[in-house]
Amino acid sequence: MSSITSSLSNLLSSLLNTLNSILATIYSTVETAFATASSLLASIIDLFSSAVGFIFGNIIIIGLLVAAFVGYSAYQQNQGRNKKGSLKTS
Repeated sequence: MSSITSSLSNLLSSLLNTLNSILATIYSTVETAFATASSLLASIIDLFSSAVGFIFGNIIIIGLLVAAFVGYSAYQQNQGRNKKGSLKTS
């Protein structure tokens, strides 16, 4: 009788250990997924922060390039017109 009780106790202990291992694996997998998502989000925020810092660091040069482009475009549009705004006929 003692061996049957011991066997059932060992079986129950083994089943509980197996269930505990399965739950620990599920918890670890979910925890890893959240850690990965958190790391990805932090990396994306860092990327945008660096991009904004680069743009603000070079705002004068970017502004000059935009102004040069707008000026050149306006010059090209007015190149074929006389002072009254009509097209040249010659």
